[in-house]
Parts: sequence; C-alpha cells; structure tokens
Amino acid sequence: MLVIAAAVFHAALLLSPLQAGAPTAGQAAPTPTARSQVAPPGQTPPEAGPAGQAGSPKVDLPKPPAELPPIEAPPALPASRAEALGREISKLTATNPAALKAAQDTVIGYGRAALAALTKASTTKHPGQMDSLVLCLTMLADYRDRDLVETSLTSPHVVLRRFGARKAGEYALPELLNLLPPLLKDKDAGVQLEATLALLANGREDGLAIAAAVVDGPAKDRVLAVLPAIADQGGHELLAALLRIDPQREKEEPDVAAKERLSAVLLLHAIGDTAAEGLLVTALDDKHNVVQRAAIDSLRDLLEHQGPMDKSSIFQQINEVKRLKEVWQNR
Repeated sequence: MLVIAAAVFHAALLLSPLQAGAPTAGQAAPTPTARSQVAPPGQTPPEAGPAGQAGSPKVDLPKPPAELPPIEAPPALPASRAEALGREISKLTATNPAALKAAQDTVIGYGRAALAALTKASTTKHPGQMDSLVLCLTMLADYRDRDLVETSLTSPHVVLRRFGARKAGEYALPELLNLLPPLLKDKDAGVQLEATLALLANGREDGLAIAAAVVDGPAKDRVLAVLPAIADQGGHELLAALLRIDPQREKEEPDVAAKERLSAVLLLHAIGDTAAEGLLVTALDDKHNVVQRAAIDSLRDLLEHQGPMDKSSIFQQINEVKRLKEVWQNR
C-alpha cells in the first residue's frame, strides 16, 4: 500500500516577473531572478508560500526586457586574481555547509569576470561541485551572456547543460525556450529536471511527464513552485491521462500505477485552475483509497479553503466524495 506522507501540499509562489528595460551606462545588464534555483547543501532555499490554493492570484509569466543589451564578453581577471579564483573554485567540493557557502559567496563576488573560470571547471564529476558551479554560473550570467547560455545547451558537459537550461528559463526568451524540449530526453536526469522547470515556469506543459515522475522526490518543492505558471494554459491532458485507470496495470503493478495517479493529483492541486479542479473531481472516483483521499483533500482546499479531512471511516470518505461533487456542480 502507498503511504501518503502529508495531506496538505505545499508549493512556492513564483517571484515577481522580470524588470523591463535595458541597462543604462555604468549599470549591469538586468538579469532574471533565479526562480528555479535549488539551494545547494548548507544554504537555505527561498521561503515558500502556498500555491494552487483557492483564491490564489494568477501568476504572471516571466518577461524579458523590452530591449536586450548587446552581447558582451565578461571582463578578464589579472593573473593574481585568476589564481585566487581558481583556489576558491576548488573549495566548491567542501562538505562543510559553512565552508561551502563561504566559497560560493567568494566566487560570486568576482562577478561576471568569474564566468570563464567557472566554465572551464565544468568538466568536474564531483556532485557537490557540479551543483555549486551551476549555482554560481546562474547567479553571475546576465542578458549579455546569451551566447554562453545558448552554447551551453548543447555542451558535452553536464554542468553547462544544467546551467544553460536553468538560465534559459530565467531569460524567458522564446528563441532559447524553444531549444529546451530536446533536453527533456537528455541522458542526465538533472538536465531533464532543469529543462522541465524552465518550460513549466514559462507556461509550457512540455515537461509535465518528468514533473510527475520526480514530484515525490528531492525536487518536489521546486516542481510545485513553478506549476502555478501553467494554470489556465491548457487542459493538462497528460495529467488527465495519468489519472485514467488501466485494467491491465491494475493487475500487474497496482501500487506503481496508483503512485502515478497520486503524483498527478499532487500536481493538479498545485496548478489549481478550473481544469485542474475538474480533473480532481474525476479522481474522486479512484478505487485506491490513498488517491481518492488526496483528491478529497485537494478539492477541500481549492473549492472551500478547508484543511484535510480528519481521520475518518471509509463510509465518511464516500459521503465526502458525494458532497464535493455537489459543491463542484453548484459552484
């Protein structure tokens, strides 16, 4: 049997859209906020708020500046500073959270001048250093580095493909977003995730299958945070397909199939639009108790701002299904 860890689902609201306008003389080019950025070990992720709840404000999709700055190479570093930067980059393998954060902050303090060294270091296979390199590259690149982002999308190095996908989502430039769908089939799961989050954050459902597959893992908060961006963007057909019960799978792997349906319910709750509510109503008829209960709790939240049901009998759960269907019909 499946075990549902919590009845109330949480997701972070997207941050405000990008500020428009080209940079004035002496100012850095505007760069998007790292919405999809995951906090590396030792760092606290951005605070999350409720999303997908009834009455939540519609999320505005990110927009690039009306006028983009010209592409510009990052400034070069003097030899002594380049050596010092190299030493700091080597510290990005630290396992001590405080030491790791200190190294990240120092590297980021070099500004765009650190981009070349970070790109060169992208050949590393150290998992922690890979995450930190993606973080630092994302924080430092701005719209003047569009060429770096585009070439990174087809780089042989995983670090650069992850960075490129993440930054393309933040740039919100259609010409870069259109290059992301092939990365949904990348051999690296991290690249697939970054491409998924970037597309979802820009109102595109291309990566919903991946989102459903990873939402019960470490990426849960990141996935739920971007889902409100696809509200009112379509009928969420892929999630509708996941909710359909396949009689053959129910015989061969019922728990696996139910887990997929449970993931679909979780995503629909976070999306929270009318189409999602309608699909959740269909999930009320699910024969798996945990899936049905998740649909009940989701609709109690979306339709009535109510918390999850208290512990109840199957009879009470059936009555709640009937009641919620009436609420939906009479809304």
